Amino acid sequence: MHFDIHVGGGRQEPFEVCWPQVQAVVDKLVAAGGTVLRVDEADGTPDHVTMADPEGNEFDVL
Repeated sequence: MHFDIHVGGGRQEPFEVCWPQVQAVVDKLVAAGGTVLRVDEADGTPDHVTMADPEGNEFDVL
């Protein structure tokens, strides 16, 4: 099972609105033990962050 955690308001929101929200949650998850695996891009702009929990289970924050 793979989870997508939607925190930025959806892809219809402007990058300037959603990306700071995504980054803030990613920072909290890293502080709690998560690991950033990669930042995926769409058209050269960051779109979502693929992370892993401490047990290695992957999920996306977008």
